Amino acid sequence: MWSRGLPTLCRTIPCRQFSVAAQSGAGPAEIDDFLHSIAAAPTQKLVKNRTVLETSTEFFKWLEQNPIKSIDQFITAAQMAITVKSTEQNKAFSKIDDIAKKVLPKFYENFGPKETVDALRFVLQLNSKGKVSTDIQNLFLEKKISQSDLQTVPFDTLVMIIRYSKSSIDQNVIESIATSLISRIEKELANPADLLAILAGDGYEKSKWFHNEAFLKKAERLVAVMGMAEKCALLKHMAVNKQRNRQLLGAIINAISSSSQVLTVSQIVSVTGSCSALTYYPPKIARKISNDLEKNSNVLAQWDDVLSIADSFIRMRMGDQKSWNLLVRWAIENVKQAHPARLSKFVSGLARIGEPSGKPLAKALKPFLVKEKASTPNNWLNIVFSLAYFQELEAVHADSVLNKSFVDQIMNSTMEIHDRLRKAMTLLMISSAAKVDMQGKYEGPTVNKETFARFGINFDAKTIRNARQLKYSSNHSECDRYFLKSLFKLAPQDTHCQLPNVEDCGAFVDAYVMPDPNSNLLVNTSQWGSKKPRPLFFYGWLQTKQNTETSGEINTVGQEQLGLRLMRSAGFDPVVVFKTELDYCSTEIDQVNLLRDKIHKKN
Repeated sequence: MWSRGLPTLCRTIPCRQFSVAAQSGAGPAEIDDFLHSIAAAPTQKLVKNRTVLETSTEFFKWLEQNPIKSIDQFITAAQMAITVKSTEQNKAFSKIDDIAKKVLPKFYENFGPKETVDALRFVLQLNSKGKVSTDIQNLFLEKKISQSDLQTVPFDTLVMIIRYSKSSIDQNVIESIATSLISRIEKELANPADLLAILAGDGYEKSKWFHNEAFLKKAERLVAVMGMAEKCALLKHMAVNKQRNRQLLGAIINAISSSSQVLTVSQIVSVTGSCSALTYYPPKIARKISNDLEKNSNVLAQWDDVLSIADSFIRMRMGDQKSWNLLVRWAIENVKQAHPARLSKFVSGLARIGEPSGKPLAKALKPFLVKEKASTPNNWLNIVFSLAYFQELEAVHADSVLNKSFVDQIMNSTMEIHDRLRKAMTLLMISSAAKVDMQGKYEGPTVNKETFARFGINFDAKTIRNARQLKYSSNHSECDRYFLKSLFKLAPQDTHCQLPNVEDCGAFVDAYVMPDPNSNLLVNTSQWGSKKPRPLFFYGWLQTKQNTETSGEINTVGQEQLGLRLMRSAGFDPVVVFKTELDYCSTEIDQVNLLRDKIHKKN
């Protein structure tokens, strides 16, 4: 399946040695070490009926009986070494490399283009940084091997040179090999194994493959005949190399999503990690992951897998309640097996995404929390924030982050103004939550807006701009074009609407208005007096969870949920507006009416 040389070996070597995709229960090796199977298959046909040697001892004995006296015999010996089982392959490689150092130099002057390229293919796999490898590369350059010469070399030999090339390889050599390979891709790249082998090499810049039209077209065609492990491997290559070619990416995602084959746990870990890294997670892949995760619930066994999936879900802003319920339920059932560091990371992630079902885990975590054991001050701040989110905050935890020493440490850990502001707003929320959730019994240190003036955060117009950038990731077009445009028609900016602000509890408010309780009108800002206006919170696509069947505030992330709760505790009555609600309106007048009804509590 994996190589042209494989049919010759199938009678004597078990298929499991070559087909990782066939190992339905395989772990991470199913994807990451997937190419060992390709490496094990020779690129040139072995002599018919040759015995395959599986142990290094058998290989050493064979070498004694078959001394290397020519380049052809070296290649045969190298092929035999490759078939030795992986646990003993290093011994075989070391032996053949030692022999190569002594024997091959005698034949250098007789090397033609074919012998040079054939030898290069194997010495790169045996020891890419060794002296023989350097010698062969120099021969390649000295003999001025041309593109015409390379056209006579088997395609899979060129593939394997790319596969085993390292960054140390001479760039003139690898560029020449890659140029020849590219010219032949359209006609000769015929199987997924060769495609993945090409992407596995480190000597040639991988992004160049994804910018080559012939490679992309052939890759897209091969997706249709790939096994699930191969699709996952190709997707992972794109993620690792930050390549977002929409056509190829779409083909892979469509193939995975439409497959009736259930993803294994390790494949779910890989796919979610790749999708989150590429910020590409259409609803169909979310449904596939959710369904297959449920089918794997009885074999989900490792905290590391659960953490990896959860971390990817958070970066994807995955809102699928079924998936989160499954992960949280598994974590609750296995909480006693969790190392405190893993449990704290999981709980912090649940608070960040805004998954309230994690409250029992936060409660279980508290007895194990020791500030000094936290890996970094940032991690400790995240842990304490998660306790505030789940309303499990105790005085000792609040005190640990609100004391002057820690505040100075965490604020001085960065000079980036947005990061500093984020930390300041988090500390304000924790301080407010300590006072609210402990019902006035908290007597430890607190922070307020004035606390952060010495760090350059004065909560003036500049700070508000930065806070707005934090919420909208420097892209506030949704807020401006949909929300504020409609709001200002209802509440003129200079007379009836107050501009954005960061509240004392750390919540960022998009705007304020005050409805007249006796009419369908709004009160002029000059007449507000001491009455509390209604704060307005707008949430666009980037501020909400995705792929969710629920609606309402639960679709916002954890920091926004906590901010809304603290605002209500302070006596405010927030108005929450989602872009999806405005999208349902057919006209701008309907959008204005929607806001009016929300402000006056008519819906």
